[in-house]
Amino acid sequence: MIFRFLVLAAALSVAASATAAGAPARDIAIGIEAPSALSPSGAAENLGMRLVIREVNAGGGINGHKLTERSYARTKTGAAGDAEVLANVAKLADQDRVLLLWNHGGTASMQIAPFAMARKLPYMFPHTGLLDRDDARYVFTSFPHYDGETRMMYRYLARDRGMKRIAILYDPNAYGRYFRDRLHDLAQANGYAVAGEEPVNQTLPADLAAEMRRLRDQRPDAIVIALYPPQAKRVMEAKAKLDWKDVRMVSTGPLTDEEYLNVPGGFADGTLGLCYYPDPNHSDVPGVLAYRRLMARYFPGEKLNRYSLYGYAFGQMVMEGLRRAGPNPTRESFIDAMETIKDWDSGGILPPVSFSKTDHHAQRAGFVCELRGGRFAPLSGWITP
Repeated sequence: MIFRFLVLAAALSVAASATAAGAPARDIAIGIEAPSALSPSGAAENLGMRLVIREVNAGGGINGHKLTERSYARTKTGAAGDAEVLANVAKLADQDRVLLLWNHGGTASMQIAPFAMARKLPYMFPHTGLLDRDDARYVFTSFPHYDGETRMMYRYLARDRGMKRIAILYDPNAYGRYFRDRLHDLAQANGYAVAGEEPVNQTLPADLAAEMRRLRDQRPDAIVIALYPPQAKRVMEAKAKLDWKDVRMVSTGPLTDEEYLNVPGGFADGTLGLCYYPDPNHSDVPGVLAYRRLMARYFPGEKLNRYSLYGYAFGQMVMEGLRRAGPNPTRESFIDAMETIKDWDSGGILPPVSFSKTDHHAQRAGFVCELRGGRFAPLSGWITP
């Protein structure tokens, strides 16, 4: 009887130790945001990870563990929304004891990254280019940093496309201001003038015709749109309303997706951007074919776009790290396992991925693309700053 008691006590001690290290005894808890109407693109991003979770669990899980989701929704926008997201992340870390935090991108990432470092919580692939903490142990970044994107695209617009007057529409948060400030900073070196700037102050604006009209008066060759999808849709609708055809729209990387830019009449056609991933609807690379097959199986009513394709690709990368972390993963063993990944193949969704102890940046390259007939067509191969 005493022996059985000691065995049970030892088992409970091991389970408690695993939970304290951030790994549940019977499942692997992943912190993710609940869908929110305030962020349709964010909901799509996280849908891609949910797609991966569904498929992995259908196959028996990872090393005997099922994957479970812990989530809270954002209900506010702007600075208040960022504070809310950080509070949600704190609950995921300290109350739910998730093994890792997934996405939680945007401007909130600038507060979440130092929090994750302090809590020793793996913060995996937030959908943003604002973070450049590539050597931070607990932070893994996803697509090209905005520093590199702005250098590539502003140079391309001026030198390769001959655009001498470039304006910008921007959300007046850290993301939008970054693209606005870089437009000014890089003007002289690339030989263009800043031909106006207009902030878009509402997350869900009703109409942006007045802002577009003021920019039209400045006669720009191109307008950079450093906005979120609902804002950008109103920009394209205003362009159509004004029948403004002789200006080139330029999408920032996170916005470069057909679903959120196309409007009737083809007024979004000709938009240039830096694409991060292939066309989710038409590409025939193996990774995109697998994504389409799984979307049809698990989420047949959802539209395909580059946001959920991002979630799928980087979610698969997280699964690779979990497999390598062994049968009893902890936050520390998961980080160590991620750092062993070399030349990981996404099936053509992004270039081969390698990590090290001093480099946690997954993707440096994108490709210049143009919206033609409602689809983004590549104008270059993979390019880096």
